[in-house]
Amino acid sequence: MRFMPFKYFWYCLTFLVLLPTSAQSQVHQLSWPVDGGLLGTGALTYGLSIPLQKKMPGMTLDDLELLDPLKLNSLDRIATLQASEKARLASDVALRTALLLPLGLLAESNSRENYGVVSLMWLETLLVTNGITRLVKIGARRSRPYTYNPLTGEALKIDPEARLSFFSGHASNTAAMSFFTAQTLVQNRPEMQNKGLVWATAATLPALTALWRVKAGKHFPTDVIVGYGIGALIGVLVPNLHR
Repeated sequence: MRFMPFKYFWYCLTFLVLLPTSAQSQVHQLSWPVDGGLLGTGALTYGLSIPLQKKMPGMTLDDLELLDPLKLNSLDRIATLQASEKARLASDVALRTALLLPLGLLAESNSRENYGVVSLMWLETLLVTNGITRLVKIGARRSRPYTYNPLTGEALKIDPEARLSFFSGHASNTAAMSFFTAQTLVQNRPEMQNKGLVWATAATLPALTALWRVKAGKHFPTDVIVGYGIGALIGVLVPNLHR
């Protein structure tokens, strides 16, 4: 996942101007310490990642010669021979679907009436998730599975993008948006009867995304497991910090 293009932040702007409602609700409230901390952390980490990635070099041919799939653990080794284009496309669709999931909160009255609060929480979730994801990727510089695949073209392997495997941005973003939507919904509607279905849906979409990223040869299983966990944690934590 290259540094997040600004097209993603058009979603943010859409949410922020969609329903300019009160900054407080019966369930979630904004505050300078919480929101300043989250927005500051997200903006700082994401902003710092941009120049750092631009300076990150790609691998050399000598580096590629040193890659040995037998040195990987048995779980991760299975990803080195994966290269499904359909899986890659499916994971991209799942990511974009997850980014739009908070729109579903418009169907719930408490969320709809206080969508200014929900929108800002969504923006904070997105910024923090991507800031942390980007910095860890750049710091880890883990080679993607396709760099081990003899069928992958050399040009793709030496691109700096090939060193951003750990951890999966698709998994972290999809999990963050899915769990954020579920957590916000159940908190705004505590009497709802189908909470199990809400959480099952929230858990399934990022799980499928993670599987598709592995089948596409873009990530190792450990990349998507960690990305899933961190994204889910942020998605649940942000609404809880606003209780």
